[in-house]
Amino acid sequence: MQCWGATSAGELGNGSTTGPDTCVNGPCSTTPVAVTRLSTGATAVSAGGYFACALLSGGPGECWGNNGDGTFGNGTTSNSPTPVAASGLTGMTAISASYDFTCGLLTGGTVECWGANTYGQLGNGTTTSSSTPAAVTGLTGVTSIGAGLDFACALLSGGTVQCWGSNGYLQLGNVPGAALGTCSAEVCGGIGCTTERVSCSTTPVALSGLSGVTAISVGYYSACALLSGGTVECWGYNNVGELGNGTNSSSSTPVAVSGLSGATAISVGESSACALLSGGTVECWGWNAFGQLGNGTMTNSSIAVPVTGLTGATAISVGYYAACALLSGGTVQCWGSNVEGELGIGTTNGPDNCSDAGSTPCSTTPVMVQ
Repeated sequence: MQCWGATSAGELGNGSTTGPDTCVNGPCSTTPVAVTRLSTGATAVSAGGYFACALLSGGPGECWGNNGDGTFGNGTTSNSPTPVAASGLTGMTAISASYDFTCGLLTGGTVECWGANTYGQLGNGTTTSSSTPAAVTGLTGVTSIGAGLDFACALLSGGTVQCWGSNGYLQLGNVPGAALGTCSAEVCGGIGCTTERVSCSTTPVALSGLSGVTAISVGYYSACALLSGGTVECWGYNNVGELGNGTNSSSSTPVAVSGLSGATAISVGESSACALLSGGTVECWGWNAFGQLGNGTMTNSSIAVPVTGLTGATAISVGYYAACALLSGGTVQCWGSNVEGELGIGTTNGPDNCSDAGSTPCSTTPVMVQ
């Protein structure tokens, strides 16, 4: 396994927090470096906020980087620049890392989560954080999971979806009749700290109006589902068109991504999302200030637009400011911001300059990872 980008907290997993390169916010690597001890045996990877986790063949999940919220699940809050195993977990089949918590899917179809729990995102009926795995209450028959910012969702074997955690932006979906509670958190800024009260659910609630789901992906304040017919529906926050339905209106009810068909995989990032199509092309929608839609512009789009010049894609992943695609030949291409070397091209320069001021190095079209 190899990683690239920022590493001030050891999030590249190569045993170091000091380089080899220097980026805007500190040490980084602008080209891929090997994760210590994970040269073989890893079957999946998920990158969260300043940390990452890998699923190992026949073993538990292992995480590295920032562990301030207990996101490693090893009973501590100590950072580590090398992978450490979650406590007491075996038989995991999937892992999803978020900003400050992590969830794992177990072989029996149950889910356990660990880390921060201010908004009930661990799904165990409490708002108490946990640095060791805690079982999500009443959840069985799960086939896929996704952890977002302060909320998470699970795909069940019957093609339905359940979510839990914060509902401040309608991201738990359309839950008529569900008795959602209220969670409180201290929010601090330039004028001091205030107590924020947000609609939430500390246990899973069913998302109605959605069936035949084959895959899910969860972002910061929105989520999307891939349906069996190759269409995609999204719900939650929609300030910059991240629901893809041609509007900027948020929705608790899943809405179809306009004009999108033949999708085989989806990935939702901070405020943008992408779909892999059956022919190996990719289309994206939502926020585009850093070129993360990959269409050669910095203009947001509330409908899906093709990523320029990308063919032969077999998998996709969308992050905060950038996105990447795995190609059929085993190479990787990325697009979006490069301020922390996240494009993996050996430099923190362009080829383009993005953001409103045009001062952030980026690529508005795909470039090859070295």
